[in-house]
Amino acid sequence: MDPKPENNIILTQTEGLMMSGRPKNPAHARNKNVLVVGGSGSGKTRFFIKPNLMQLHSSYVVTDPKGTVLIEVGKLLSRGTPKLDKDGKPVKGKNGKTVYEPYKIKVFNTINFSKSMHYNPFAYIHNEKDILKLVTVLIANTKGEGKSGDDFWVSATRSHTNTIPQGAKLCGR
Repeated sequence: MDPKPENNIILTQTEGLMMSGRPKNPAHARNKNVLVVGGSGSGKTRFFIKPNLMQLHSSYVVTDPKGTVLIEVGKLLSRGTPKLDKDGKPVKGKNGKTVYEPYKIKVFNTINFSKSMHYNPFAYIHNEKDILKLVTVLIANTKGEGKSGDDFWVSATRSHTNTIPQGAKLCGR
């Protein structure tokens, strides 16, 4: 653990994982990724996610099916951490107030798409192979459970993506 508690991932009340640099003894070096798994109501959000988010010392990926974490901690993250100078002291702006470095918050909401960041898979298409990959993924994820009845449309879609003229321009937003 780092002597400064705010530089550690909180694991338990007495244990943490150093985020600032590497420990002096290489035998104590650890991967700094954490996966939290527990049953409903076990306290994952209240006792692990929120306290660690409020440390504001790392990048985070949080799966939040209830949608409460962003509501409860989002303003803190959007304000961010105080910007520090080379001596580790907070930087003051022209108005004399502390300058903050906000987190970039991205949301992927599968329940209410109007609250989502609107992922656009077409932005990642750069060549013909990418189109075929996208079509394959779309077909695999939209055909539903069990056997599909008629594979005519699947075959037609795949064959059409294989007939794109050589040198055709790909457009997207």
